[in-house]
Formats: sequence, C-alpha cells, structure tokens
Amino acid sequence: MPNGGSDCCGTCWFNRANGGKKGSDNHDHRLPSYCEIRDLPIEDPFYTYCSNHPYRTNQRVTVPLGPVYIHVSYESGREIWVDAPDTKHVRRQLLRFLEAPGNVSDSYPFYGENLMLLVVRELERLREPRAIPILEHIARDLRREGQSWDGIQDAITRIRRAVRRSRSE
Repeated sequence: MPNGGSDCCGTCWFNRANGGKKGSDNHDHRLPSYCEIRDLPIEDPFYTYCSNHPYRTNQRVTVPLGPVYIHVSYESGREIWVDAPDTKHVRRQLLRFLEAPGNVSDSYPFYGENLMLLVVRELERLREPRAIPILEHIARDLRREGQSWDGIQDAITRIRRAVRRSRSE
C-alpha cells in the first residue's frame, strides 16, 4: 500500500497506467499516470487523490467529483491541487446526484467528506442556481419525515449568495 493512502491515483481505475482496474498491483510504472476522466497528467500518482476513487464510490462515477488533492505532508495532510472542471456535463451530473443521492456511495471512511456534501459544495462553488429548488425539495421531504439535515438551509443560503455575486460580477 502506498504511504500516502490507498485511495490514491496510483490505485485508481481511472488512471491510464492501471488499465481500467483498481489496486496498486495493476499499476504499470512504465506508463505515465493520466486521469482519464479529468484529462489530467498525474505527476505523483501515489500521493494524488480525488473523490472518484473506487474506495470512495462503489460505482465508476465518470464525472469529476470535486477537486484533485495532493499530499503535502503528514502534518498538514492534503491540499487542493486542481478544481473539478466547470462544464455543462459536470453540472448536469452533479444535479442528478443531488436529485438521486443513491447513485453515489461513500465507502472509504478515512479521507474526504461525505460525497453528497461534496456535491453540494461543488454546486455552490459553481454557483449553480438549479441546485436551489432541489435542495428546497429535499429540506421539505426531510421536515415531513421529522428529520433534518442541519446544513441544508445554510447550503441554500450560500448558493443563493454565490449566484447573486456571480450575477453582479
């Protein structure tokens, strides 16, 4: 296992050097590491990470989920290296995940945030106004069921604020 964590690009099925398979046993060190879904060369695959890794989601989610991180040090951990691209396809898929959260799973408990929270944060970063009615619907359903997602109203407010800022720029 790599020292930077087993959820790295060096073990990801989207890394061209792994031939579409997960696990470090499949990594061909003779090939340059390259993220197929982000169109991104990976300089240090065993210390580079993202939420599309098979240990984070059980499905081959081919739309970039959030940023790519690099391992900085054991004291400071990981930091964002590259944000996910802002394309119509990425936005559309993030909205679909928000509408049907069962399509994304979160199976790797050690690093990274909950994938649905990551989807909401990405939609906020992208200032995506179509997320607001979906989040409002989710909040209504949760209230009806006597549950609450403490951060949902905060997320709606942040996205509204981000959308207003983008319109005024």
